[in-house]
Amino acid sequence: MATSYHVRSCSLPARLHSNGLNHIQQLLNKLPTDNDNGLSLLSHLYDSISHLFNDSPASLLLPHHSFFTHLLDLSLVHLDLCSKLRDITCRIKDCLRDLRSAFRRRRHGGDSTIRCHVKAFIRSRKAVHKDLSKLLLLLKQTDHSSSGSTHPLITLLRQVCSQTCHSFRTVLLSLSTSVPKPRPSKWALVTKLVIKNATTSGQVQNGHRNEFQMMDEELRRFCLAKEIKKERIKSLITSLDNVDVLVEDLEESLESLYRRMIQARVSLLNILSLHI
Repeated sequence: MATSYHVRSCSLPARLHSNGLNHIQQLLNKLPTDNDNGLSLLSHLYDSISHLFNDSPASLLLPHHSFFTHLLDLSLVHLDLCSKLRDITCRIKDCLRDLRSAFRRRRHGGDSTIRCHVKAFIRSRKAVHKDLSKLLLLLKQTDHSSSGSTHPLITLLRQVCSQTCHSFRTVLLSLSTSVPKPRPSKWALVTKLVIKNATTSGQVQNGHRNEFQMMDEELRRFCLAKEIKKERIKSLITSLDNVDVLVEDLEESLESLYRRMIQARVSLLNILSLHI
C-alpha cells in the first residue's frame, strides 16, 4: 500500500505581500484617531506584522540587517514598557479593591478608619504617579531612527514603532492625573514638569476628563469634607467602580498586546536566523 507523506516546504515567497502591507497601513491610519480602542488596534497591528514577517522573504530583510537588529533591540524596550505598565495597572486595581472593601466594611469602624484607608490609597496613587513619570522619561529617550532606507516594509515598521510609543504615552498620561494634596518636593516638581510638558506638546488631546481625573476630584472633596455624608460616599464609590472597570479592561488590553509583541519579535528572530 502506498504511503503518503506531508512535506513542509522551507522556501520563502519571493516578495512581500501587498495585501499585508496595505492592511498594516490601514490599521496605522486608524490608530491616531481612535484613542478608545488604541491598544486593541495596536494588538491587531502587531498580529498583522507577525504574519507579514512569517510570509516575507529573508532575502529582502537581509540587506537591511542593521535596521532589523536595531528593531529587535527596540522591541525589548517596548516589551519592558508594556510589562511595567501592566504591573502598574495591577497595583492600581489592587489598591482600588482594598479601598472599595474598606467602604463595604465601614459599619464595623468609624469615620476615622475610612479616612485612614482613603489616605493610604492616596499615598499609593503618589507612588504610582512617580513610576509613571519615570516611564514617560524612558519613553522620551527612546530612539527610533537607525536607517535611511525607503523600503516599504521598513517605512511601515518605523511608523509602527512611533505609534507604539504614542499609544504608551497616551496610556501613561491618562493615568498621570494630579493626586490630591501633593506634598511639595523636588521629585514632585520633576513629575509635574514631565506631565505638563508631555500634555501641552499635543501628545494627548482629550476633550473630556477621564475617569481617573474624576476619581481624584472625588477623593479631594472627600479629604476636604469635615463630615462624611452618605451622598459623598456613594459618589466616591461610583467613581471607584468606574475606574475599576477601566483598569480591568486596560490590564487585559496590555496583556494581549504584550503577547502579540512577543509573537512579532519571535517571527522576526526566526526569519533572520535562517541566514546567520
